[in-house]
Amino acid sequence: MDIKREISDIRGEADTWFNLGLSLQNVNRESDALGVYRNVRELYQTMGINANVQLCNDAIERLSQPKAPVVSRRGFWGWLHRLWRWVCAWFRR
Repeated sequence: MDIKREISDIRGEADTWFNLGLSLQNVNRESDALGVYRNVRELYQTMGINANVQLCNDAIERLSQPKAPVVSRRGFWGWLHRLWRWVCAWFRR
């Protein structure tokens, strides 16, 4: 990014920032990626690159949505199966 900034390649700098956002998102650093996408959106807006602004908006919206809690179905069904076996064994007495 420093080199892109030194040679005044704003588009290259913005693309590098966007790729950093993707990398942060891939390593589950969503809050950092969100900040990067917001900053790079401003760069793209100043250059008038609307397609890339939309890519940033899409990424921001995706990361801003609340995550559904991960529930292990196997855990619930395993518990239910054990409960069923216990009830069956209790009635066989």
